[in-house]
Amino acid sequence: MFIINHIKISFLFVFVYSLNAQEINTTKEAELFSLKAELKNAITENDSINIGLTNIKLADFFNSISLFKEATHYYQEYLGLHLPKDSSFIKVQNQLALINLELKQYSLAEQHASLALSTSEHINYKKGEATSNALLGSVSEKLSNYYEALKFQEKSLSLFSLLKDSTGIAITNENIGSIYEDLKQYQKALNYFNIANRYAKNSPWDLKINILNNIGDINRKTKKYNDAIRFTEQALESAKSANNQSQLVSALKDLSRTYADMGNFEEAYKYLNNQYIANEEELIQNNNEIVSALQILHDVKENENKVQLLNKQNEINKVQQSIILITTSTILLALLAAFLYWKKRRKHDKRILEYKQQLLQADLDKKAAKEIALNREIDIKVSSLTNYSLHIAHKNKMLSDISKTLSKLKNRNSELVSKKLKDIVKDIEADLENNNEWTELMSYFGQIHPNFFSTLKQIVNDKLSSSEMRLCMLLRLNLSSKEIADILHITPDSVRIARYRLRKKLPLESKDDLQDYLLNLQLD
Repeated sequence: MFIINHIKISFLFVFVYSLNAQEINTTKEAELFSLKAELKNAITENDSINIGLTNIKLADFFNSISLFKEATHYYQEYLGLHLPKDSSFIKVQNQLALINLELKQYSLAEQHASLALSTSEHINYKKGEATSNALLGSVSEKLSNYYEALKFQEKSLSLFSLLKDSTGIAITNENIGSIYEDLKQYQKALNYFNIANRYAKNSPWDLKINILNNIGDINRKTKKYNDAIRFTEQALESAKSANNQSQLVSALKDLSRTYADMGNFEEAYKYLNNQYIANEEELIQNNNEIVSALQILHDVKENENKVQLLNKQNEINKVQQSIILITTSTILLALLAAFLYWKKRRKHDKRILEYKQQLLQADLDKKAAKEIALNREIDIKVSSLTNYSLHIAHKNKMLSDISKTLSKLKNRNSELVSKKLKDIVKDIEADLENNNEWTELMSYFGQIHPNFFSTLKQIVNDKLSSSEMRLCMLLRLNLSSKEIADILHITPDSVRIARYRLRKKLPLESKDDLQDYLLNLQLD
């Protein structure tokens, strides 16, 4: 039931507020239009003083509806005019400090307030000096530099007292009370809040309500619950009268806390519920205010744009026909030029394409001829290498046969013949062992298969001997075991044994053929 009632109340609040907001928007919009027109006239007349003052008015207007970005823009516009540093300059710097304090940009707030303070001291402007000190004190309090904050606020208080500015005195006393509250020195805080309350009789309602809330909260913290309730209820009634939702929420929250501290949880819960409703209404009000402010800004900008469009419409109408004529002529000329260019370009591209095709065909023919010649050369080299290998085999066989024959004859002749024959046999056998032919043969082989031996060395399980390298080369040449035996000057059985040993050093499966493996070995 509570939720249903709350929804009804919220809806009613939104409806009533939206009606009021429409009336306020109309007034605010008219005010903004008037200020914009005033600024435009000042710019037209080149009146820098009036331009500056109107910029301040516009900034104050946007500040009043919490559009801080636009407010900052117009304050900066004023500063950009580089007018004399008088009270207006100090006001602008203090306002910028206040905006940045509100936005929690404390470093910027301190910069603006410090500049305002130094200028105020230079021209002996006491009110500006008092305000700047108060702002610097607030910045220090936010940064938890409480004792520095007290120095600034006490300086501000002495200046406002000198000026007999009751509102300034009330604000500064409240600020000092807030610092002592942060320091948990509640009695001192209460004393300053009470002084602030006395001086705030003719001050704005927001200030008076805030002071009453602070007094009530201090009494709650010091367990003076009856006084806490009395002052907080005063703040609550004042907030209702002033339609100040923020202070209303604060008062309801403090009353809920006070009753909770007293152990009266039923009352605490009631005020907590009321605070929840007020919170919702404050949120709606704040959202509506933001939307309303943005709507004002949007409407003004939209109307300004409409005015600018109307002003330019006459000029546009005057030149529109000329623009259409010129544009049409330009388009036709451009199309004609584009067509002629396209036609010429197409012809040119066709010639280039034909020329490229001719070059490509010539290049392909050249590569094909080169490939044929290269294959022919390889075939010749392979044939030569094979023939050379067979020649070596034939020579070795012949020399071997001669050696055997001479060996048989050496036992049948005289001692001298035997000696000569022995020498001949030695020379023949020495020639059979000569490695020059092998070196030359391997050189030829390397020209045809340049990476064979290096690839072979990378894949073997154990290092290959020179004889095994030769055997691999001859197997790669696809020679039979008998041909290999003749070339190596060994028996076919020895070739079989050598092949078996070679298999063990290569990564072969039992079913793999050694010669097929070497013939199909992939070379990088």
